[in-house]
Amino acid sequence: GIASIINPILLAIVITITVLPVPSRLTKRGMPGWVALVLTILLVVLILGAVIATVFFSVTRLSAELPTYLESASQQASANVSATADPETSAQIEQTTTFIGPVAQSVLGGVVNLLVQFGMALLIFFFMISAALALPTPSRLGLDPNAPNIGRVTSLTEDVQKYMTVLTGINFLVGLANTILLLILGVDYAVLWGLLAWFMGYIPSIGFWIALIPPVLMAYAQYGLPTALVVLVAYVLINGGVQNFVQPKLMGQSLKISPLVVFVGLFFWGYLLGGIGAILAVPVVASTREVLVYLHAKVNQK
Repeated sequence: GIASIINPILLAIVITITVLPVPSRLTKRGMPGWVALVLTILLVVLILGAVIATVFFSVTRLSAELPTYLESASQQASANVSATADPETSAQIEQTTTFIGPVAQSVLGGVVNLLVQFGMALLIFFFMISAALALPTPSRLGLDPNAPNIGRVTSLTEDVQKYMTVLTGINFLVGLANTILLLILGVDYAVLWGLLAWFMGYIPSIGFWIALIPPVLMAYAQYGLPTALVVLVAYVLINGGVQNFVQPKLMGQSLKISPLVVFVGLFFWGYLLGGIGAILAVPVVASTREVLVYLHAKVNQK
């Protein structure tokens, strides 16, 4: 549908805005422009390409092994309630496990679709950053660089760059901590769940809870309730602590958006564009706000 067309474009725009300072800084340090451009593109392609490949192969393998984990989870649940459970309860556990299977397969299929859109975004990014670096400055276009509209666009671009750069760093550290935790506990697909925590960190409010569910269920299927509770508590301490204490201090008021507006925008763009819409909700809301402010100013001038 239309989301499969818009999502890669939006993602490519945000990636371009985020990494745009990199080639500019390399050029200022004396590196030829084309070398700076090639290095920047290679860096982004290598990082995102490695992430896409890791997630794709992990999801493919998990999809094949999913029935085994569901059977193990069913046995763990039956063992936990065996002392007091009647036949009806056991049947409900079996039905729940049977229901989870198709849901999980559908989610994994959705992840593969997101990976395809990320791949398309990489191709669009290549052309966008090349065009962005080739654009003349506002003064060369006959525009006043001190004009309010130019200043507003520049300020928004810098705010989005700061927001995405800081948030990417925070999410990476959170995902790394989650991966190390799961590796120590011996939970399967630890790298996949760490990458999930990294990406879900871009989704305000609910991203943390979405990233929490799969590793807790995996720990439960493998080792039972005690290990699942350890994962749950550790995730709350790591992810919840970072989101509630560390992230606000580092982010500050970079985009100056009301939490209520972010929350509404999250569900609106998530409903309209799916997973990528939720991930990019904050930058898109910020850009939409600036467009509305500009239009309001134009109307008042008339």
